[in-house]
Amino acid sequence: MKTSKNIKIQNTIQLLSLIVAIVGINIISQFYFGRYDLTSEKRYSISETTKGIIENIDDIVYVRVYLDGDLPANFKKLRNSTRELLDDLRAYNSDIMYEFINPSENDDKTTRQKLYKELVDQGLSYYNIPVENNDGYAQKTVFPSALITYREKSIALNLLTSNRKVPLDAEIDNSIQSLELKMLNTITKLTKNKIPSVVFTVDHGELDNYESGDIAYELSKMYDVGQIEIGNQLTSLMRRVKVDSVTSVMIPNFDLIIIAQPTEKFNMKDLFLIDQYIMHGGKIVWAVDAVQASMDSLRISTSTIGMPLDIGLAEILFKYGVRLNTNLVLNRNALAIGTAEGELRTWDFFPHALPVKGHIITNNLSAVKTHFVSSMDTVGSSALRKTVLLQTDRNSRLMPAPALIDLVDIIYRGPNPSLYYSPQQPIAILVEGEFTSVFENRMIDPRIMEQKKMLDITYKSPVTSQLFISDGDIIRNQTMSSSQGRSPYPLGYDRYSKRMFDNKKFILNAVNYMLGDNVLIELRNKQYKIRLLDKDKIAKDKLKWQLINTLLPIVLIISLGLIIGFIKRKKYAITK
Repeated sequence: MKTSKNIKIQNTIQLLSLIVAIVGINIISQFYFGRYDLTSEKRYSISETTKGIIENIDDIVYVRVYLDGDLPANFKKLRNSTRELLDDLRAYNSDIMYEFINPSENDDKTTRQKLYKELVDQGLSYYNIPVENNDGYAQKTVFPSALITYREKSIALNLLTSNRKVPLDAEIDNSIQSLELKMLNTITKLTKNKIPSVVFTVDHGELDNYESGDIAYELSKMYDVGQIEIGNQLTSLMRRVKVDSVTSVMIPNFDLIIIAQPTEKFNMKDLFLIDQYIMHGGKIVWAVDAVQASMDSLRISTSTIGMPLDIGLAEILFKYGVRLNTNLVLNRNALAIGTAEGELRTWDFFPHALPVKGHIITNNLSAVKTHFVSSMDTVGSSALRKTVLLQTDRNSRLMPAPALIDLVDIIYRGPNPSLYYSPQQPIAILVEGEFTSVFENRMIDPRIMEQKKMLDITYKSPVTSQLFISDGDIIRNQTMSSSQGRSPYPLGYDRYSKRMFDNKKFILNAVNYMLGDNVLIELRNKQYKIRLLDKDKIAKDKLKWQLINTLLPIVLIISLGLIIGFIKRKKYAITK
């Protein structure tokens, strides 16, 4: 039989042991960090590459988030998700510091408006959200934005991406899903010693600023983005840099060039400069049409002709491993267009480009929309690695140019199924390896040869990559006109069918891959399951769940206390 003294000693020992264990665990946790994410999609886990980048930051990154105060419910969710992400990042590097600021905190309207203007001037975006109050509805200004500072540099980060005056819940959920990617993009851009450069060529009738505006804006979040005129200038694409006091070498001016839907012919000197850019390790995305066709002609007639488009690139593309065929590819798995009767009907000339799975660029990618696309073949050296990234669906039809494009034949009469017998047709091909110059073993303009010493002409490239797309429209966003001028729709959005395709994601993934930023692709592919609540069920069962959540824990605690007390009295009762 245990005496009361022995019981007291035993309880004291147990208490001291518990205190020592807690203190020991806290001391160990200062040196070893770990956490468990029990969500199926690893919602609260940042990627291993993100951890590596964050852990290597050697100075303070200060994040000011201007999303705080009394917010609508959906913006509170965005704020809380942002705070959770910053806590995760800070867990791996204490140099990540942040604060949440309420820009509407000051009661003085003039002071508030002055602060709003300062934030907008720094690149932060805001929304005027209607909120209900005692007097009806009022406008509340919300800044779902952050200003990230590293040393002397600051970049504005818009946490919410929406083209609407009042964003939808789904858009906020999508923004939460891409928070880690946005944050890492901005921090990487701030902390990198050299930011890769991406430029669009503009002197051969390529897409204008509005037609390539959305993809240029998205790329600018990660890279230095600009435009370049090749213009027969020997130093437009390359420059000479000194290695030491004696030696100098030619290097590309830009890490990657995008040639987006050119319509004017390239002369031999420009082709030579592009060729030498590649021979010195440059990378190119070619988005080129082989057939000239436009829907504008069908506004005044039921038919038009698609004509071969010769812009002088056939030979150079062939040398680099791809033949662009002068035909149009038709497929029944295609985009729908509006008819005169106001209906949407499948338009076979706009086939869906389907991702070929198995490559990091196309994994987790859905359909890409096209306009008048041509087929491609891989040719030339087997030493080059050629990967088909996009292709049409099965049962395609190939229509050689000149090609009759007839609305009546396709939309109203219906296509002839017997003509759709061709297999899947490649639309985008990635070629990687050591390229051979198209000017090898051929005469070069003497005026160019005079500059040989300046150019360091070479006929074999280091390992590099090129992406070939047989439709310039894949990289072109639709535009809308208003009294303020033109503005771009998001790349991949079709304003007629109101559908969103993965054109933007495909181009971003491709550029990231070619520039060695695979981590950004992994983050872009990261999926969250948005578990939405049933609003009707909430309204119906609100009281029941409030009672369960408030009373049940109290009842359980009281019951547990009574049970433990009963057991103790029975166990430690002193018998006489």
